[in-house]
Amino acid sequence: MQNAPSVMHDAAHTEIGCSMESNSGVDRPETHSNQSQDTDRPGAHGILSIPSELIHHILKYLGNADLVNAATVCPSFRCISQRVIYRNVEPTGDMIIPCLKCFASYPHLASCARTLILFDATRHYDVFSNYFNLLRRALLNASSLTDLTLLLDGPYARYLHGCSFRLRSLTTTLDWDRDFVKLISEQTELCNAMFGGRFANDTVLPSDTLKKLTRVSASPLILAAVVPNRKVKEVELCLLQQELFKHDILHTALNILSYSTGPLTALQIITHISDTPDALAALNTIPRNLPRLNSFAFYSSGGAVSQELLEALPDFLSGFECLRSLTLMSRDKADALHDKTFTATLASRWHKSCPSLQSVSLAGSIWLYNTRYGWVTLLDFERLLRERQGLLLSRQKYWLEADPGTISLEDLKNNLEEDKDEAEQGNQMERQMSVLRDSILQFGGP
Repeated sequence: MQNAPSVMHDAAHTEIGCSMESNSGVDRPETHSNQSQDTDRPGAHGILSIPSELIHHILKYLGNADLVNAATVCPSFRCISQRVIYRNVEPTGDMIIPCLKCFASYPHLASCARTLILFDATRHYDVFSNYFNLLRRALLNASSLTDLTLLLDGPYARYLHGCSFRLRSLTTTLDWDRDFVKLISEQTELCNAMFGGRFANDTVLPSDTLKKLTRVSASPLILAAVVPNRKVKEVELCLLQQELFKHDILHTALNILSYSTGPLTALQIITHISDTPDALAALNTIPRNLPRLNSFAFYSSGGAVSQELLEALPDFLSGFECLRSLTLMSRDKADALHDKTFTATLASRWHKSCPSLQSVSLAGSIWLYNTRYGWVTLLDFERLLRERQGLLLSRQKYWLEADPGTISLEDLKNNLEEDKDEAEQGNQMERQMSVLRDSILQFGGP
């Protein structure tokens, strides 16, 4: 991902950054004279004969410094380099204000941005010096944004009202209040959201908003406002205070989630484990409320995952009807989840209680189930895929080189049966990798 602000200082010495505009005013459309300058350069005819889409694809593989240099080749390369540099923007703390000023002053650069990640700059900048107005001006110009991360705590959603971008993904810690509801009501294309802000009492979300939302991460109060009667398929439930991970609280939250019309197929819980019996009691409410989950992930942000908890999971897993993927993670590197000797046989034991289980990820180790080989690690699975590919190529070569007159009907029959068996194995392996990819996309790798 290109980091535009990290090259703004270098860009100031080229025609990309602010100096480009300060020297020549607003960036002008290419004129006949600009085009003549392009074609006067040695080899320009050959370069410019390449479609701009292909040049754009090539430049995506360059680093920021090389992109700045490419921008000096000619006006055409400058425009393409700008689109690449400013497509995905993640400024560091000391570059947030320069980035916002750049976007506020030069709409043509801001309009290149598709992804923007902004952390809270109020600690490094006088909030009474029009910081929020600067933020607003910058975002008003970022008309092409589809993915916004705004980690700014507080009731500041009103500064984003009226922005023309239509987000598909939003991650924010803005307060969930009436101004915030108005903001997300304007985002008709939003399908993936992480709402980490404080929930203001009596805040109501209109039923005709967030119609395309399919994945959401939030606290129980916000999920209660978002999930029911919407086609949400994936939920990340944040219970960061250890007193929240209790069976009665989780039962209420899961009952709310069951009203998704998605239907809900994937659930991740982020919480703190303080007591194993309490944790087991809370976990056991999940299959009772959501028995048809396809994927479940559990992340302990604090507290140890004990052997007792892992040994008791067969009862928990037996309550699911079609669970395919299980992911367990924790921050405690010394707990049972990180004991590879202990966890080596867990997947096969759990599979007996949950026959639909196909993928198990445990704190850095990934296990996949294959009907021929049983439970194997991801590395072994990749090796089996390579061996299978080699075997298929060897068999194909044999039948291509074989003399038809020497092949019996029995040989043909055996070959057809082997082809059928290998095809079934291949399909199963592809499904396994698909399950694993879905789990990683939903919850991240272990």
